[in-house]
Amino acid sequence: MFAGIAMGTAANGTSTQPLPVEVGVYVLDISEIQELQQSVVVDFAIIASWQQNDLADPGAPELRVLPLAQVDSPRLFVINGRNLKERFEPLVDVDRKGRVIFRQRYQGTLSIPMNLKDFPMDIQTFEVEIGTLDHRNRVLIPDPSRSGKMRSFTVAGWNVAPQSLSDGKQLAPDGIHSYATITATYSAQRSGLFFAWKLFIPLGLIVLMAYTVFWLDPTVLATQIGIATSAVFTLIAYNFALSNILPPISYLTRADFYLMGCMLLVFGALGEAVVTGILAREDRRLKLARQIDIAARFVYPALFMMVLTIAFR
Repeated sequence: MFAGIAMGTAANGTSTQPLPVEVGVYVLDISEIQELQQSVVVDFAIIASWQQNDLADPGAPELRVLPLAQVDSPRLFVINGRNLKERFEPLVDVDRKGRVIFRQRYQGTLSIPMNLKDFPMDIQTFEVEIGTLDHRNRVLIPDPSRSGKMRSFTVAGWNVAPQSLSDGKQLAPDGIHSYATITATYSAQRSGLFFAWKLFIPLGLIVLMAYTVFWLDPTVLATQIGIATSAVFTLIAYNFALSNILPPISYLTRADFYLMGCMLLVFGALGEAVVTGILAREDRRLKLARQIDIAARFVYPALFMMVLTIAFR
């Protein structure tokens, strides 16, 4: 790939332009996505190769294994790494032509900014960002042939797929120069089936339970209040149970809007039952109480559809 790349040389024999380094990112597994920590638990490998002419030796073995410290290393590092552990020894393979191949496997967490406003219908983008500390003398080039994923990831509740492998630049720590980067981007879509069974359907059933009070005659106030309060208590208990699966963040998500809408509807049904029950105590207002119940039979489902539209439009 680099055979046609000419290296400029100064009078003293030193290179005047950055040396190219091919970099591939091979993801072996993504095992967990941590919304609260804004991170992802990942197992991946970096495969880098570059030409080092002073290591060329036609009489040498076909492949030599040397310590990384004995070659001109580009000093690669994971920019968004967090608690990463290196699993391979710092060694490189060198062929007779001076081609150097470096491999390192990392296990741990990566820092991944997430926007959860669309939870649980969100799509997140995960990146593995590779940079070089030798930013003045190296340029990184994506190597798609050594990139991708090994198999289906073990992370539960997500569908993760590779999107792209691209190069770029970031400002160096000196604030003056910039260094080349390689970014492997993965797209992860949350599976909605789990939350449909755990969140949407149970809350919908609680809302429908409260809806039955409108079909009872307002004269049976005790029965109406019993059903409405049961729905309220069930909703409160279910809200505590949901705290284990809803992400604790500072802004509202789609799930929060849905939950808040269901709570307002259930409490509204309780309030309507109290009002019509009080009106039904007087014979002259019994007709009005029944008319309110009839109107509520149509208004309540319309409001529930409005909650669904606002939450999941």
